[in-house]
Order: sequence, then C-alpha cells, then structure tokens
Amino acid sequence: MAKTEIKNQKTDVGVARPPVIVVMGHVDHGKTSLLDYIRKSRVAEKETGGITQHIGAYTIGNVAAPSSPKAMEGQRKMTFIDTPGHEAFTAMRSRGARVADIGVLVVAADEGVKPQTKEAISILKAAAIPFVVALNKIDRPGKDVEKVKQELSVNEVQVESWGGKIPSVEVSAKTGEGIDTLLETILLLAELEELSSNPKTNAKGVVIESHRDPRRGGTATLLVREGSLRRGDFIVIDAAVSSVKIFEDFQGNAIREAGPSDPVRIAGLSEVPNVGSDAEAFASKSAADQFAASKARAHPQKAEEVVGGKSYINVILKTDVSGSKEAIEGVLQTMQLPDVGIRLIRSEVGDVNDSDAQLALSSTNVVIIGFKVKMPAHLFEQLKNSDAQIIQGEIIYEIFDKLKEAIKHLIPAEIREVIAGKLKVLKFFKTDKSRQVIGGRVVEGKLNPGLAFRVLRKNTVLGQGKIIGLQNRKEAISEVAEGNECGLLAEADMLIQENDVLEAYREERIERSF
Repeated sequence: MAKTEIKNQKTDVGVARPPVIVVMGHVDHGKTSLLDYIRKSRVAEKETGGITQHIGAYTIGNVAAPSSPKAMEGQRKMTFIDTPGHEAFTAMRSRGARVADIGVLVVAADEGVKPQTKEAISILKAAAIPFVVALNKIDRPGKDVEKVKQELSVNEVQVESWGGKIPSVEVSAKTGEGIDTLLETILLLAELEELSSNPKTNAKGVVIESHRDPRRGGTATLLVREGSLRRGDFIVIDAAVSSVKIFEDFQGNAIREAGPSDPVRIAGLSEVPNVGSDAEAFASKSAADQFAASKARAHPQKAEEVVGGKSYINVILKTDVSGSKEAIEGVLQTMQLPDVGIRLIRSEVGDVNDSDAQLALSSTNVVIIGFKVKMPAHLFEQLKNSDAQIIQGEIIYEIFDKLKEAIKHLIPAEIREVIAGKLKVLKFFKTDKSRQVIGGRVVEGKLNPGLAFRVLRKNTVLGQGKIIGLQNRKEAISEVAEGNECGLLAEADMLIQENDVLEAYREERIERSF
C-alpha cells in the first residue's frame, strides 16, 4: 500500500466508512475493562458464547447516530483495535500506515496522569488523529475529575470544559455509565473527519497482528483501509504473494468479502508478515507477482534485520534487578561477528509484559531473555507459535548457553576452500558428451573423485569443473597421491588443454558462534 493518507480520500464513488478507533492509556486504568464492556454489550446478538477467536480487533454496530445533519448510516458501525498498544502502534505509524482514525485516551479518575498516559498522549499527537478523553472509574469513592483535568492541562491536553477543544466523557467500565455518551462522541468526531472510501477498488490494508499457526501456517489480522477484499484474491504483504483462501471475520466466521474498516483474519499465508506491514490485493496472481517483484526491488532488505550490511539478532532483556541487567548487557554487547551482531532493542527491570510481547511480534530475528522474572502464561502461549525465541533462567552463564543454542541457526556458517591437490595435464584424450577424458600427473597433494577444481592456464583461472572418476591402467581408483599419473574423467565449463593445471579443492563448513 502506498504510504499516503487514506483519511478523507475522495473518489467519484466514495462512500462513508466506519471509523477505526484505538484505545490507549496507563496500565490498570481500565482500558481493557472498557473495551470488554463495549464488546460484550455491543457486538451483534447473534454471536453465542462470546468471541471465540480473538483477533486483536472487532466491529460493533447498532450505535445510535448523533443528532447531526451530517450523521450517516455508515457511521452507525465502528471498529476498535484491541492491540496492547504502544510499541505496535508506534511501529505501524513509523511505517507510514494510517491505522486509526480516532483515539480514546483512558485516564483513571482516581489516579490521574501516569507515565504511560504521557506516552499515549505523545503517540496520539504524533499520529495527528483527533481523540477523546475517557475519564474512567467514576464509580470509585476516590475520584477527582477536576484534578485529572488539571493534570491533563499540564500535559497540553486541554479538554472542552477547561476551555480546550478535546472532548472528555466521564465513564465507568464497571457499571456502563457514560459508555453511550462516549460512543456518540466518537461518532461526532468521525463525522467531522468525513471518512470515506471506495469499496469497489482492490483492497489495501495494514497488518495489526500476525503469528504462525501450527495447523494453518502464516496468519495475520488485517485491517482493510480501502476497497474490498474477496476470497480468491491474491494479496501481497512484505513482497510475499499469498492466495486468500482461509478468510474470516472478527468472530471467526468464514466470509467471502470484507470492506473498508473491516478487521479480518487471513490464514495460510506463504510467510508470517510483520506487524504494521502494508497489504494490497489483486484479482490475478500475475498482477500480484508483478507488484511483489517491484516491492522486492525497492526494499531488498528489511530494516529490522540488516543495518549497514550487518545482520542483527534483536534482544529484549528483562531482569529482576538493575545489577543483573547491567551484567548481562555487558556480555551481550561483546557478542559481535563481522557480519552478525546482537542488538538490544529493549532492556528493563521487571516481568515480561504485553508491551514486550508486542515489540517481539513486530520485530524480526528476536529473542526475549527473562532473567529471574515471570512471564504470564497467556503471553507465553501467544509467543510460542511465533518466530520469537524465549529464554528464561536464574543462572547467568546458563542464559548465555541457551542464547547461543537458540540463535545458532541465525548465524551463517563460514565456508572455507581447502586445496586438496594439483594435477598437470599431460594429454587430452577425448570428449564424451559433456565430459572430458584426460591424463596427467599429480604434482601436489592428492586427488579423489567428487572434488571440484579450477582450470589454471599460465597461472590464470579460466574455468572450473568436477572430478567424476579416476583410473590407473583402466581400473577405477579412489585416490591418486602426489607423483603418480592417472586418467581422469571430468566435467568442466571449458575445453581442457595439455599443460593446464587442475587445482582441486573441497569446501569445509565451519560453524560459528559468539
């Protein structure tokens, strides 16, 4: 997908599309509870037993449109992105993908602005999308709404009741108070954005989650941003082409088509795509192949994998105390080879959390190291089917042993050529189809069938070939040592002549490690 803004795109057949909303805020301020309340109360009633397959995004409908002349039927539906957020959302934004149209900043009315609240404010402002403040937990005795608004003002978030332009709504994810008003406010913001899309074009979208399913292969949650995606289309993600066969909505139901702002799950992809990657669909495989080839030429290497010609293994380090962190960091920084190195993309004290998991899933060649810390079971399950490696332990040297074992497949072996022997050609006998029969004397080392060789003529390499067989007095032999003469059956990419020298060699594979 071209990295241009889809918002407000006007076409001759453009129609209103539902807004896409991202909800952000400090941990424990009720973001998840708020999303859970909206989902359970607003997802279509025909759904039984709740959402059986969580895919990181869902659509709600039957929302009363605000009383405005601009109200459009298409805005009675909205899509929420349920990714944990900060790292994945930042990665998507950095790739130029316009993932969300509207933001919801959740702040607990009894706690106020916290570090992750400030981080969320920065992300929302950098994304340049309108947002509404949800003052949550107003059912609690210790709430102080005015104090929270004052703290928001200090952080350059001026809500309307304080003379600013950012709407705020008091809500309770526990009782449901204010939820209807919040949803109506989101729709009002969406009306002002005049979101539109052309559903008749080929689909373009962005990957918001991905993993490898042991039964269904590469799997991705895709947010359709433009056009319509259909079963049977060919989709290009990260320059890889896949057929859209296993195609489901956010409830896990098989579908044949999805339109703008719809979240879908696609399985059976040829590769596991990166979170934040653009996706573009085509009706024919030839068109998809042509587009993929152009992407591959434009982006021959992934920025996450190669920097300045050197490949990197990305490490997320979580430790119990800062002393352990510094000790492990010191060793990791020494683990470098000329072409492969270790790169710390996060190093913190504390247990492995949702943000760490999202960073791992949105990165490549990634290892999570947990030293004397916990990893929640749901994160372990989430990560174990991905390409991320997980290392846990309580003894430092064992951590490094496990690390070396886990990443050895990412370090290419060194291939060395070892000269086995040299033969001077004394006589050329004949050619037999693609093979040549010659006679010569071994002047150095020894020769064996199967060895590759270079053809040297006056000390200049002119061609190469392979020894097919050796003979002595018309009998096949397995070895000819220095000083002995032999007949030689060879395959070569040129015609060998008398006085040429065949320099035979073998390749040795040398496994490397840090």
